[in-house]
Amino acid sequence: MILTLIGGGAHRLLGTVRSALSSNAFMDGGEIRLYDLDAHRAEVMAEMIKKSPEYQISPVPVLWDLTLEKALEGADLVSVTLLAGGRRQLQLESMITSQYGFMSSDNISYTGAFLALRGIPIALNVARNMEKYCPDAVMLDFANPVAVLSAAVRMATKIKCYGICEGHMNHGWDYNRILTGEDAFDPDYDVLVAGVNHMSFIVDGTIHGRNLKQAVLERIRSCPDWLDRIAFTEEKSPGQIASMRGGIKRIADILTRHDALLFSTEGDGLSHLYYEDAMRGSAKCDRPDYPALLSPKDMEKLDRDCEADKAGRAKNDTIFEIWSSSDDIPWDDPFHHELCYAPGDVTAKILQGLAGAGDVTVAISDINCGSVENLDPSLVLEYSHRVSKKGIERIGGLKVPIGVYGMTASIAAHQTLLARAGVEEDPALLYAALRAYPIGSDTRNAHELWKKLILASKDCISPSFQSMPDLYEI
Repeated sequence: MILTLIGGGAHRLLGTVRSALSSNAFMDGGEIRLYDLDAHRAEVMAEMIKKSPEYQISPVPVLWDLTLEKALEGADLVSVTLLAGGRRQLQLESMITSQYGFMSSDNISYTGAFLALRGIPIALNVARNMEKYCPDAVMLDFANPVAVLSAAVRMATKIKCYGICEGHMNHGWDYNRILTGEDAFDPDYDVLVAGVNHMSFIVDGTIHGRNLKQAVLERIRSCPDWLDRIAFTEEKSPGQIASMRGGIKRIADILTRHDALLFSTEGDGLSHLYYEDAMRGSAKCDRPDYPALLSPKDMEKLDRDCEADKAGRAKNDTIFEIWSSSDDIPWDDPFHHELCYAPGDVTAKILQGLAGAGDVTVAISDINCGSVENLDPSLVLEYSHRVSKKGIERIGGLKVPIGVYGMTASIAAHQTLLARAGVEEDPALLYAALRAYPIGSDTRNAHELWKKLILASKDCISPSFQSMPDLYEI
């Protein structure tokens, strides 16, 4: 198998590659190819991979000094990791969005929608190069919003593209915390999933042979202090623990109130079921009159935050570079999560299945095509697929739980229309996509926000979208 990682200098990919090396995916040979606009980061990552414990057992060639064309040539699996437009643009749009009382994220949100408009052209460029150099390869989009970008590739090219998410392994942690009180990963779950990325639901599942839904209900009913019994490990900060406790509490609440079992605790997704609670206490930036984007005070804050982020990333790069020349690397030290093996990593599982090293089931974003029976076949959804040497196959007979049906369907419609808008560069389709978003899309606040986000992104999205505000009245 030839695995090509676009954005291959990203530190988070080290855990993915370690997991892939241990999966027997390269038992018949192959290569790992790293392509990054910052070639030095790719070089450092290559050295780190070669020092990993798994590489000592299963070494394969690791290439990094490549053009995009050479990285793609003959590849079997291509994974794309990027943040389109950079962190400053996303932070700017997040601060603007806060002015109008809406949630910001890189996925299910208005800021996520504009991130998609920046990311779709990049994803399509990779896919069209794949059509030339590796037309039979599978493309995995790890760039958010994954559902939108993968759907756009499906709509505009012949490449088989799927959206993947780091949260794919969250249930292995969260349900183990609920059921045992241990802050540890348990891989022995067998689940079928349907929904949208960051808000999918387990429609059938077992843990060690037990019905998962019944096991969770029994735990929360028989043990009133189950949440307080979770013993989080020492490397987690108070803020991380508070966030995890909040997400785990929502799992129980969604189950008892909506009769739905959450697949992955992703904040921006599950917050759509508790929007007012999620936004309560959120900081708001001052709202200057259009066409001003931020107040002078908030513009200064944006500059400070971006400089601090840049310095933090440079520090992490320096640490990685030092490790790449050292034989004393703290592998699997939980205080250095970027070095840790990634159990249940979705890229590694897909690679394992395609290589014939063992069939697997994964939840990934794809056009529905009737697999989720109670949602429109044309919608992009996150749902279960089987992966084997024969390829990636949709699992049918799935249904989104009725208690969360309306919100799921609305988000899926929003993301599907957004993919079409990005492919066709059509302002009317963008307007339809934003109107389909289920939170506040018919309010004056939303309409003013869209106009300001269009202006803020004028240098990094198609010029055709600048006419969208002409389609509605504020």
